[in-house]
Amino acid sequence: MHRFAVTVMLVVAGAAQARAETQELILPVVVNGYVRQPLHYQTTFRIVNLSPAPAEVTLEAYGNDGSAIRILELFPIARTGTTTVFKIEPMGSVEAYTYEDVPPFNGWVRLTYDASVTIEASAEVALIDAPVGPHPICRRPSTEIVTSVSLPALRASTKLGGFAVLRSNRQGAYAIVNPSPTRSASVYLSLLDAAGKLVASSTAELAPQTRTSKFLSDLFPGAPEDFMGALRITASAPVAAGGVSVIFPAGDFVAVPVGTPPSGICIQVVTYARNPITGECRSFPTPCDVPDGWEKVPACK
Repeated sequence: MHRFAVTVMLVVAGAAQARAETQELILPVVVNGYVRQPLHYQTTFRIVNLSPAPAEVTLEAYGNDGSAIRILELFPIARTGTTTVFKIEPMGSVEAYTYEDVPPFNGWVRLTYDASVTIEASAEVALIDAPVGPHPICRRPSTEIVTSVSLPALRASTKLGGFAVLRSNRQGAYAIVNPSPTRSASVYLSLLDAAGKLVASSTAELAPQTRTSKFLSDLFPGAPEDFMGALRITASAPVAAGGVSVIFPAGDFVAVPVGTPPSGICIQVVTYARNPITGECRSFPTPCDVPDGWEKVPACK
């Protein structure tokens, strides 16, 4: 009996270790399908194996509601399930692309792979004014491409930030993803001016595997009409985000890098903070969980 118990413990420990030895990257912006014929979106994925060992990378796409959907390997015979596995040679790479007209899709992608390898990936979202291929964006002439933007894959984090602009001829649009299959995320959004002062704030609740995608003016209804500064994201669970500036009137896309600040040691002590704009006061598990621009206070009265 004792030997059986030990065996079970070893098996469970081995399974936990196997789970810990995988990692993931998130592509927050993936779009496919018609706007109106022949105008349509197509997304091209590029994955690079930077390691001297072979890699297997699993790709799975999710809609805004968190449901998994197959967006690759649809023709000539559709594969079963919703995942696609790429086997990439040492120092090798792979390019894959959606089939332009099917399925209509607006969501995000998770890339999962072994922790022993190093992977870089991106998703190029292109708006094309020409009949569908299927063929990748790199084979199309510039006369058929209305605009395109390439966004890098990134790891989820509880702290994210990037440039933000809201002007008559340019506005940022952001997609925020909660990649957890089980855990909801409370997301606190802070809009900071050039001096680092909080000028607008909002919150969002993201259920497991869901995504929200909005213009800056929709994320912050009370934001200044002419603004240039920074968007900061603080979440109760790791999230990922991608940003694009849309330039009007043509509607061209420009990538907005979203990064993570350096992580540091944070003491495990409940911290109270007040939103100086709304007056809302909340308790947070640690000082690091306080949203950017909020003021730490001794207690909430």
